[in-house]
Amino acid sequence: MDKNDGNSPSKFSVPPFASDDEIWIKILGILTPSEQLEANRSKSEFNNPYMGGKEIVVKRSDKSDIAVALLSEVTPDGDEWAIYREF
Repeated sequence: MDKNDGNSPSKFSVPPFASDDEIWIKILGILTPSEQLEANRSKSEFNNPYMGGKEIVVKRSDKSDIAVALLSEVTPDGDEWAIYREF
């Protein structure tokens, strides 16, 4: 996992066919401790914006955005994700 404080995304990978729960746990690992506490899985959005695409909008209880995770690459070894933080 690559935590990044700049404007470039943080990245992580998961095994092929990882579940939403496995991806959510990886996302939480990238967020700061305060963001982890504020992240609300039931308010967050799990979307498939186009065929083969996947995005997760991480939200707080008040439905404000914390971050957006986008599937960036699919390989036989696993899926690569990028997280863009909201500032």
